[in-house]
Order: sequence, then structure tokens, then C-alpha cells
Amino acid sequence: MALFSTRQPRRFRGVHIYTSERQDKLDRLVQEAKREEKRQRGEQVPYQPDIESYRGKFAQNMKHLSRYQDPERRRLHPGLAIAIVVVLIILWHYLLTGSFRF
Repeated sequence: MALFSTRQPRRFRGVHIYTSERQDKLDRLVQEAKREEKRQRGEQVPYQPDIESYRGKFAQNMKHLSRYQDPERRRLHPGLAIAIVVVLIILWHYLLTGSFRF
């Protein structure tokens, strides 16, 4: 009964089809060698950071935020939740009537 079932869309796969990691690595090595050669000749070489070395560093250094991303973090105790609700009801009653008598 395909009438009542909905098809799920395919998940996105961010894989570059027309790139070669090996070629990219080789290109980086060639650029680094050219930069080093210019440095040895005494030419001024502008600083160019290696983006790959910085990838993921921000998330690694944010360990103190991991408690907000933890799926098994501590939940509010049910007894405490009930106590808070009772206090709020008493406060609401006091604001409506002006007394704590029930």
C-alpha cells in the first residue's frame, strides 16, 4: 500500500566527486616547497595559514560546553519538580485571595 506511505528523501552526502584528496595533498606539498625555496633565497613570503591544521580545533577546546550537548545529562528530579509546582500554586492562590488560608 504505497498510497499511505511517504518516501523519505535521500540523505545528503557531502562527498566531492571530482576532487582527489591525493592531488590536493600533493598541491599543498608543492606550495609549501615553493614557499620554503623563496624563504631560503631571502625573499619576503607572506604568511598563509594551513586551514586543515585548524579544522576542528575550536570544538576540541570547548570542553566546558559539552555538558549542554550531552544527551544523558542530569534531569530535574521529579520530587523537586512537584515541589516547585506546589509552591507556584500556593503563590498563585496568595496573589488571588491575599491570604494563605485554603
